[in-house]
Amino acid sequence: MENQPFLTDIQTIRRRAREQIEHGAVTPGYQADRNAVIKLLNEALATEIVYVLRYKRHYFMATGIHAEPVAAEFLEHANDEQTHADQIATRITELNGEPDLNPQGLLTTSRRLMEEILAKEEEHAADLARLLEQLEPGAKG
Repeated sequence: MENQPFLTDIQTIRRRAREQIEHGAVTPGYQADRNAVIKLLNEALATEIVYVLRYKRHYFMATGIHAEPVAAEFLEHANDEQTHADQIATRITELNGEPDLNPQGLLTTSRRLMEEILAKEEEHAADLARLLEQLEPGAKG
């Protein structure tokens, strides 16, 4: 029965591996405050959801002769932000948390976070205004 210790070792390895998988990213060496990290990640998730919704609105609202390239730019941004939201939600679940996708949660996002979003949106609006100016010089009202 020389094979018995090897089989026992494999069984032990499999058992330990299953236990580790159940813990996900939260290993015994994980030093961060998991609840605080999940809270911050959910705030970031809310931010990304706001970005997606805003870019989608601009995408659907783009009008005029040069609307197609502008709308395409908004759609690209919306898709990028959706990817970010998905990545954050995945990380939250890896940490044994629950992604907060409830729209009500968007209202509790901190003021500072919303100010950062607005600043970034203003930057994007300026970029798009420059794009429109290049496409249609003198078209500014």
